[in-house]
Amino acid sequence: MTPLGRVWFVTAAYATLYFVLGADRYLTYRSGADLGLFTQSIASVFHGFTNTVEGGSHFTFHFSPILYLCAPLLLATHSPRALVAIQAAAGALAIPPLYLLAKRRLPERVALGIALVGALYPPLAGVTFTDFHELGFATAATLWLLWAVDGRRFGWAALFVAVVLAIKEDQGLILAFGALFGIVYFWRRREPAGIAFSAGAGIAALATFALYFGVVRPLAGAHDAWHPLHFYVWSSVVDPRGTAAWWSIGRPAYFLEALVPLTFAALATPAFLLALPGFAECLLSHESLTYTMGQHYAAVWIPYVLGAYVFGIERLHDRKPRLAFNLVRASMLLCLAILAFASPTHWGHFLGPRIAHDAALERVLAKLPPDLEVGTHDEIYAHLGFDPNASLGLKRNPRFALFDRSYYSAWWVADIRPVLLAGLRTGRYRLVSSDDGIDLFERVAR
Repeated sequence: MTPLGRVWFVTAAYATLYFVLGADRYLTYRSGADLGLFTQSIASVFHGFTNTVEGGSHFTFHFSPILYLCAPLLLATHSPRALVAIQAAAGALAIPPLYLLAKRRLPERVALGIALVGALYPPLAGVTFTDFHELGFATAATLWLLWAVDGRRFGWAALFVAVVLAIKEDQGLILAFGALFGIVYFWRRREPAGIAFSAGAGIAALATFALYFGVVRPLAGAHDAWHPLHFYVWSSVVDPRGTAAWWSIGRPAYFLEALVPLTFAALATPAFLLALPGFAECLLSHESLTYTMGQHYAAVWIPYVLGAYVFGIERLHDRKPRLAFNLVRASMLLCLAILAFASPTHWGHFLGPRIAHDAALERVLAKLPPDLEVGTHDEIYAHLGFDPNASLGLKRNPRFALFDRSYYSAWWVADIRPVLLAGLRTGRYRLVSSDDGIDLFERVAR
């Protein structure tokens, strides 16, 4: 098998492994709300791209036309596992461009080692394994873009610019910064074609960003402030849960979690500057969720850090080849150790065998009408994405409420359970059925 063939074999194995792991998480009712949200949105591809969590079109929250490409497989299989498979494949497709980028600059064995580092990199594993999200496409698309630009394949690069900009609106600002970096890079090398491409990419990025807020959001039905702003408006914080002070140790720890597995080699090149906008997006938030490894947010900086790792190893290899090779081997060992003992995927929590209670949940859901107006919690909502009326909690005042007594979360204890219990005491809700602690309640008409 050729070296490139081996890389594609690892890519296929990676996609297969993470699909199996993601399917296990789904089938044992440990998937979260995002899987339900995106299933609901994509399943309504011909009816507004709507979901109940965001209260309307997903495009009022994010600009993600790439999600339209997910619709055929989701609708054909009629299963959220289609999205699990898509995200597993998207994560895997980050491995070949990393190898090809390294192969252009480094010996074969070093390039293969770097590809394996990418396959084992814990932050990428976290993004691939977590619930489906549009940012799952960002790592591979951006690395293919870096490969194309580095090889002066500007036709391919233009295609990948379009793909990146179709993922999420924040990619517009991140790519605009990268375009500015590219202009300086090619200017210093006196490459007019590179300067022209970078300038064009920057204009396209800023135009897409402006188009989303000026045209797409209003057309999608947005009438209020852009919801993700709440991450960055510190003065308006009213809910202390999840909020972290600006001096929180979590921020530098997050930075270390990104760089330690790569033996800090990504810092050996100015290309690391490309990762700064992504880090800023995560670290400037007042909610620690955005800089918790294992969440999808990390995808905004992962491709740039991995790209900088290639260029950093190249710089070190030019001076001390043996040191560079040893650093790649050390990176592989560190990644393996982190995945085994401190994985951001939290294997122990999210994976396990199917038990009788899972079968009971499946039995209860199978009896529900397809368009039931029902409120529930994350893990059940993840299985109800094809029901356009399924929602989280009781905020939408649904006719039915479905809850699992074995379920626990801070949100359930603080916000949902008290409302349900008060409703039962006042006669607002009545128990309709119960199966193995899975209770279906109906709101009493008055």
